[in-house]
Amino acid sequence: MDKQTPKLSNSLLTPEPHYIPGFVGHCPQLKFNGGKSYGQLTAEMLRLPNIKCSAHRVVSDHHVPSAEYDSALTLRMIPGFTGFIPKRHNYFGSSYSDTCRKAISEFNQERRTRTQRSSSDLPALVYHTNPHPERLRPSLAATSGTVFRYKPLKPFTPLRTPYVMDDDDPNKHFILGFSGHVPKSRFLFGKGYAVTTNQALIQFGEQQRTDPRSQNNSGRKDSSVVTKSTIYPTDSRMVPSFSGHIPGYKFMCGDTFGNLSRNVLEKSGIKRISQDKS
Repeated sequence: MDKQTPKLSNSLLTPEPHYIPGFVGHCPQLKFNGGKSYGQLTAEMLRLPNIKCSAHRVVSDHHVPSAEYDSALTLRMIPGFTGFIPKRHNYFGSSYSDTCRKAISEFNQERRTRTQRSSSDLPALVYHTNPHPERLRPSLAATSGTVFRYKPLKPFTPLRTPYVMDDDDPNKHFILGFSGHVPKSRFLFGKGYAVTTNQALIQFGEQQRTDPRSQNNSGRKDSSVVTKSTIYPTDSRMVPSFSGHIPGYKFMCGDTFGNLSRNVLEKSGIKRISQDKS
């Protein structure tokens, strides 16, 4: 009795082209359809003429990587090579180059045999004519011939120092993290750093405008005149956070830093020397 080979019905097979379940690539319009299996949905989507998709059904270079790979192992190894050479422990009694050549030859032979055995068990199903196919790039038509250049509505102007800004300037404050001294800020608290420094600078500016000594010095100074900076000012107290040395200050207490620094300098009788003293 002859046995006939069973034939599979076409209704059981998903028509080509389609994607198999587990494919993680993109299939156009797949997320807007449902009610069928993954293979049936992808087959319908790929056959629709109004859906734009890639010319290649599977995004792949169709290139099987070769079993041969670049290696530092050559048949002419020089003495002094510190890398690992497989199979070399099986050879001895010869020079370094001979033992390396025999060991590498045996290793390459075993690798070729293992590759042939694995290829015979799992035959390759991918056939390619061009190992490096060129990827198709869709032609993009320009929608306009003019090049758009984005320009800001207001030109950028570098900010000035907050001391010379107007009182109504929103940028008249120091940013958070400024470690310098801000005059009049020690008496203000309970608000944000920007608001505190803004109010302190406004108070300091009003004091400078009403102080006759600051008005006399508000004129423009000649750049050719070199002003000598002093370590200890003669007409004011030392500013808090002054990190320099004040002789005798460590023996004073019970008052503010400015008053103590002024008193200790007056009592010690030390002349307030200049930094540019020759």
